[in-house]
Amino acid sequence: MNDKLMIQDNLNLLKKPTGQLKTVYNHNSGLIRLLKTINTLMFHQGQEGIAKGHMALPLSALGLYRACGKRFIINYSVEATEKLVNLLCVAGAIKVLSWRDLTRAERKPTTHRPVYYQCLDLRKADFSRIKGMDYNTTLTYASVATCYGKEVANNTFSTINTRSTRKKFDGLGLEMFISKVKEQGVMTYKDAAKYLKEYQHDFKYGAKWFRESLKALFIMGYFDDRLELTTYAKSGGKGLSVTASTKVVTAA
Repeated sequence: MNDKLMIQDNLNLLKKPTGQLKTVYNHNSGLIRLLKTINTLMFHQGQEGIAKGHMALPLSALGLYRACGKRFIINYSVEATEKLVNLLCVAGAIKVLSWRDLTRAERKPTTHRPVYYQCLDLRKADFSRIKGMDYNTTLTYASVATCYGKEVANNTFSTINTRSTRKKFDGLGLEMFISKVKEQGVMTYKDAAKYLKEYQHDFKYGAKWFRESLKALFIMGYFDDRLELTTYAKSGGKGLSVTASTKVVTAA
């Protein structure tokens, strides 16, 4: 099926959503508004010949934000738009093109390189991957690659301006992290993020990045049945000098 027909089918599905798409439609109107906008723009303005055999849409997050209409602009921000784009990529509804997706002609040096988007077949998307996520959810390449594989992470984060090879988290380091939490019984979320950093030597990021990545791993279910992110009051833990509402990590 060529891209025009696929995008037309996507737009028809968005008019009468079923299954996972209907669930998202009922609970995340901003995400659906953005998805409709990208498919509509691609159908009418998508450029052929940029991506290998596929239509592509060159547009910034600011451009997408403005194209989504007045109600969207009132309720969301450009940063929120970028996070919603990430969710659509993780679900396999769209992808961000990387350097290797471009034709040789498009790889020629230029002073301005936009972000290119490609629409994917919504019948093959898996919106269960983003269950519990919204425009406040911050994802990182490492967390997505660890949970859903490098292809999904590349489709989400590897724009044409990204040349460096990025990694998922080290599996052994994650096991050591899990063991440390179980050994201690309960630790603050902040301390847990510090231990995650300690066991992941290849990542030279700051504390905030590790806190965001740890939260993303929990949201995506990586620690299911092993660790739990909760509050100190709900954990039933003892020995920490923290308030009842403090976020803590415990053994499940």
